[in-house]
Amino acid sequence: MKDSYIQQRGDKLLFAIAIVVLVILLFRVGMNARIQTPIPNIVFTHWWDDYLEENTLAELVRKFEELHPGVNIILRAKPYDEIRLDLFHPKLTTVPGDIFALDPLWVPELYKWGVIQNPSPTLLSFINVLYYNIEILREAGFIRPPKTRTEFINYLRAIPGQGLILDGSSARGIYDDIFPWIWAAGAGLIRNGQVMISSAPVVESLSFFAALNNEGLIAEGSLPPDAGNKLEGFVSGRAAFMVAPAKNIAFVRERMGDEAFSITSIPIPDNFMGRTFFGAAGWAVGIHNASLYKEEARLFVEFLISNASVLSEKSRAIPGYGLFVSSQDPFYSKVWEIANAAEAAGDFDFAGLPWTVLEAAFREELTALFHGNASPAETAAAIQRRWTEALQSPF
Repeated sequence: MKDSYIQQRGDKLLFAIAIVVLVILLFRVGMNARIQTPIPNIVFTHWWDDYLEENTLAELVRKFEELHPGVNIILRAKPYDEIRLDLFHPKLTTVPGDIFALDPLWVPELYKWGVIQNPSPTLLSFINVLYYNIEILREAGFIRPPKTRTEFINYLRAIPGQGLILDGSSARGIYDDIFPWIWAAGAGLIRNGQVMISSAPVVESLSFFAALNNEGLIAEGSLPPDAGNKLEGFVSGRAAFMVAPAKNIAFVRERMGDEAFSITSIPIPDNFMGRTFFGAAGWAVGIHNASLYKEEARLFVEFLISNASVLSEKSRAIPGYGLFVSSQDPFYSKVWEIANAAEAAGDFDFAGLPWTVLEAAFREELTALFHGNASPAETAAAIQRRWTEALQSPF
């Protein structure tokens, strides 16, 4: 009996030891599995590098990863138009990535379609200004930039073949090249949800563009099908003028130098005494709905929002839609003056705007104005009808 008792005690002890060993092994396996779990790689796709001081994003990523050691951020640079194609036409492209840089104009549609989640507010804005080539104007006898539309046309007539260059094929071409002239005339495109394209100032602005086109004052290669790179055309001296966001100042001065060009406000209609508006290119970010790491991505989006002032400083942009502090740099001081003398155009600020539909409609009717037989009034009426229908229809 005693031997049996001892045997039983021994068996129990061995069983207990076996349980302890098993627990230790399972703990170690769990620890190893935890250690071997891959650290999330969050892909941030953007077009911002050309507009920021070197290594700005890389430095922000480094700081973020120090704060969140379990998350890696992978920066992927792509052109603006390619990112737009990725997000709006995913069947035509492969859309890898967790966070995407966004134009604020895209946000209502992408959010409504469920393509993105948690879009940020507008981080930065870059107002549109008129760039001009000082040497071309000086050779034509002009010592200052034009202030009115009539002066502008007269300047272009004095420099044949080197007029206003447009970006006729870019996704933002309509917004950056056409609308700023309308806003400079104090006109609105949409006010309180109502389309205003048929108003007299808009029709007059379309007449202004028709006159430029009819007299051959738009630089060659500006309009489809031969549209090229607007920035490259300006810095190479192919055109005397271009309207573009202030974010391009750094690129232009790098290629041309500070003495070869300058910026000014967009010329206004003759005898115009009202308050003008300015358009702005914006930066925002959003989490792609297909991301497998939405929580980690959200942390980085919040980090970018909290560092909007850093992005502003490194790009000389306006934080959000406010005004930045005047800089000692003469170019950016001028940007501040232009913005301070006008108001931000709020035509596309309200939620639910089908921007891509509106942009396509305006572009198609403008093509009819430039290459067809449509008059400015007919063009405005056609855009008015199509925009009204777009705003009344769900998208």
